[in-house]
Amino acid sequence: MNSGLLINRAVAGGLDVIGDRWSLLILRDAFLGRRRFEEIRAHTGASRATLTRRLAALVDADVLYRKAYGTGSRVEYRLTATGQELFGASLLAWQWESRWDHGEQLPARLRHSVCGSPLHPRAQCRACAEEVTLDSVDWNLPAAGLEPQFEELRSIGGQRRVRAEQATGSDRDLATVSNLIGDRWTLLILIAAFFGVRRYDDYARHLSIASNILTQRLRFLVEAEVLERIRYQQNPPRYEYRLAPRGRDLYPLVMVMRQWAEQRLPPDQRPLALRHKGCGKPLVIDVVCGECGQKPWPLDVTRSETR
Repeated sequence: MNSGLLINRAVAGGLDVIGDRWSLLILRDAFLGRRRFEEIRAHTGASRATLTRRLAALVDADVLYRKAYGTGSRVEYRLTATGQELFGASLLAWQWESRWDHGEQLPARLRHSVCGSPLHPRAQCRACAEEVTLDSVDWNLPAAGLEPQFEELRSIGGQRRVRAEQATGSDRDLATVSNLIGDRWTLLILIAAFFGVRRYDDYARHLSIASNILTQRLRFLVEAEVLERIRYQQNPPRYEYRLAPRGRDLYPLVMVMRQWAEQRLPPDQRPLALRHKGCGKPLVIDVVCGECGQKPWPLDVTRSETR
């Protein structure tokens, strides 16, 4: 029996581990073969204390495991089978940043060695192979509608940590997307926007978020072009915050992360199942190569610095 919610505390707990800004960058490094503490620290820019905590959390969550090397007590951090299942989410994050980040530091080009084509990952429904977008998914809500979900988000939001410093490591790949969805309040605002919330007062009410934090996060999301600030009343001026194309394009990534967290739970703790409108089946998302349709694995993907 599920909880009747789309995002519950158990799923939020999983997202806390893998959706944290530093965890996203650690996973990026793990998929690139970076395994040693100092190597990861240099590329992520995390402090020693922060990196130690995040690595311990990922080990506790069975995403990474420690493997001794050399002499003494030195260890490497390697992906477990559970951690390797997050590769699809990392690929979607890579694609989002390649598509939308206009800075000088863009992710390197990826190539799928199985088919020899440039890798353009695609999130698709396992049942019908159609692409998964925000508009293609039925929330499959219970009779009570979204209010129980917002009540749960308020409770989850009360446990959020304050915003951490942004990534400053030598490797800037995925820095933008990790700063967007790696902040807990920003991610909850984004999820609320997926549910159709638009107005400032509604974000504040549904999430029980302090006005100064909400104002800061909304400004950040507007500056990042994830939300659009649109005036809907002239006097006094009032605004809606609607998903921009960049924001809508984050939906598959967030849903793949949700799915990963959900699949780690026993059946009685799982959230409400989503349904794909195209085929009417319960939604299971696969991330595949857009050219050959096969699921990429880390060893099948090569990285080129050529843009």
